Amino acid sequence: MHAWTISGKPTPHPEPWGQIGAFSTLRLFPNRLIPFRQAYLVRLIESATLLQLSWIPELALLETRLDQYLSKSTIEEGLIRICLFENSIGISDRPAKSYGKAVKGLLLQYRRPVPRAKSTQEKELYGRLSELDISKEDWIISDPKNKEISESATSNLIFVHGESLVIPEKQILRGVVLSQLLPALAHSFRIIRATPKAHDLSQYNEIILCGTGRGVAPLSALPEVNWSSSSDTVLKQVRLTYENLLKQSDA
Repeated sequence: MHAWTISGKPTPHPEPWGQIGAFSTLRLFPNRLIPFRQAYLVRLIESATLLQLSWIPELALLETRLDQYLSKSTIEEGLIRICLFENSIGISDRPAKSYGKAVKGLLLQYRRPVPRAKSTQEKELYGRLSELDISKEDWIISDPKNKEISESATSNLIFVHGESLVIPEKQILRGVVLSQLLPALAHSFRIIRATPKAHDLSQYNEIILCGTGRGVAPLSALPEVNWSSSSDTVLKQVRLTYENLLKQSDA
């Protein structure tokens, strides 16, 4: 962990959850490759702007701090989290334990205060990931008022119905992975913008998670609503599309 004040002095990295701030998580591959790096940093600034943080650094400063961190870190691959707090930038890393692995869902009744921003204040959501085996479990967010299922704590969701992909667009954070995938998927599938309700999930034979830490991964089951996956056909296509995008980003 490293952190810097507004003036650039080293400072202890605070525990993020519950703090006022924004964050973004990037995926580091071997050879120091970070696909879609600028998109993640721009999204971090957008989150900070939506949250009206008192200090929002320029993109160039974020680039500099990330390069500084990478020059000192021994991590070869994994996840890198950048946090913007009110008076500092903090960067940390951890292994990518869940990449591509099947996920069991657990319902979390929750409504995000600012859905389009990744906020470190959301301790009820992100802080509670420590309660799970993140390599194979995730919180599936269910709105307590309308019972709609929009996203997970770590990923966007794709609901598969035949040749159609149902993708929520309201009250969610559209992640970088999904944003990169959508133009390519639109060539092969019909994209429907809608948010399923928990009691409607029986019509979907696949639910796919798309996120930085998970990559493209299947939701194997959501026991609380008696749903389980019955296919992996579309999962394989989406995963291949993502792998091709990663190769292009390395070109």
